[in-house]
Amino acid sequence: MIKLKQLIPEDYCLSCKGCCRFSQENSAWSPKLLEEEKNRLEKIRILADPQEGNFICAFLNKRNNKCKIYHSRPFECQLYPFVFNGVNNKVFLAMDLNCAFIKENLKTPGFKDYTQSLTNLIKNPGFLNLLKDNPHLIQNYEGVLALAVLDI
Repeated sequence: MIKLKQLIPEDYCLSCKGCCRFSQENSAWSPKLLEEEKNRLEKIRILADPQEGNFICAFLNKRNNKCKIYHSRPFECQLYPFVFNGVNNKVFLAMDLNCAFIKENLKTPGFKDYTQSLTNLIKNPGFLNLLKDNPHLIQNYEGVLALAVLDI
């Protein structure tokens, strides 16, 4: 199981109501599972949320804004606010500019260091093979900033 260091502090995430919520049931933003995660998690279900008028991940506890499987959450959830963006037959490591933490920390040295470290890790042949084996992780996202082209 892949484990990535979390960029965003837990208390920041818990105070935000952005992640794990989607405007559409089949949103590009809903988590896609790695092949190795499918046996463990079967499928990430997206549920209608009539109170909010949107959709939410079935693993989101709305009362406390916590993920029910946080310590074993899918790779894509660990990766966020970074995503794999596919545009014009190219694949990029990108970041979601709608994330409030990103907006506040984009120019900080710690953020830049984390981004460089993640970029180096993702460009590793093992990770590139992971993307080749899981092309469904590559989506066409809007509102993202491309960080690095990935040679897949």
